[in-house]
Amino acid sequence: MNRGLLLTLTEPPFGMEEEFNAWYDGEHLAERLAIPGFRSARRWCADVRRGAGKYLATYELDSLGVLSSPAYLQRFESPTPWTRRCLGKAVVFKRWACEQVEALRSKPSFRAGTGELITLHELSEIGLHSAPAPVYRLYQS
Repeated sequence: MNRGLLLTLTEPPFGMEEEFNAWYDGEHLAERLAIPGFRSARRWCADVRRGAGKYLATYELDSLGVLSSPAYLQRFESPTPWTRRCLGKAVVFKRWACEQVEALRSKPSFRAGTGELITLHELSEIGLHSAPAPVYRLYQS
């Protein structure tokens, strides 16, 4: 079975960043990691123009089927009041469900504080867009 990856791009409105990060770090990540099949969760941030999506979250999944499991759907369809508030006010909220189509030859090594970066490149039918891609660095609260 192929592993899955859930990506979310978010950005809170002006003046709500502290509360948004407290919610994400204090409630949301733990809630997601308690769902069977969620293997890991990491947050990233970028210095981008307002409204471009400052925060990226990556969730490694046992498979894409995790996103249709009763445990996930219960949390997704019945969010906490704080989740409704924070995501309801977000100026950016996008999600992508991805599937690993080829096995890795080596086990990835993720260590916080090692200067890891992610770039997001938009794909079109003809290939990679030529616009500069935002660079997300590991978020540390």
